[in-house]
Amino acid sequence: MSDSGKRWTIKDREGNPIYLTEERWRHITDGENHPELEAYEEHLRTTLQKGKREQEPLNPRKYRYIHFFDDLADDFNTLVAIVLFGFNVNKQGKTEANNFVTTAFLKYFRQAFGKKEK
Repeated sequence: MSDSGKRWTIKDREGNPIYLTEERWRHITDGENHPELEAYEEHLRTTLQKGKREQEPLNPRKYRYIHFFDDLADDFNTLVAIVLFGFNVNKQGKTEANNFVTTAFLKYFRQAFGKKEK
């Protein structure tokens, strides 16, 4: 994966492959962005694998993945990841998925009583 700049690739609940690049991870965890996420890379993976997925109404290629956690820093309870979906044509001329994390951050959401993401 090092030649492509990919840090890792994972599949979401629907089987869509999603990758995170080294460049995006450095951007996300940069001191001016979301350095608190440095300790939550596994939580990001879990969010993509198990979280609720919502399509952005103004950009149908953009999806927001949301997952609640009990062990986040400060008063945060949710990790949010933004993923852009697309396609590339590989060297053999076949179309393949090109879905990647653009950013991620921690947030606090009020949960409905008795409801929690699993």
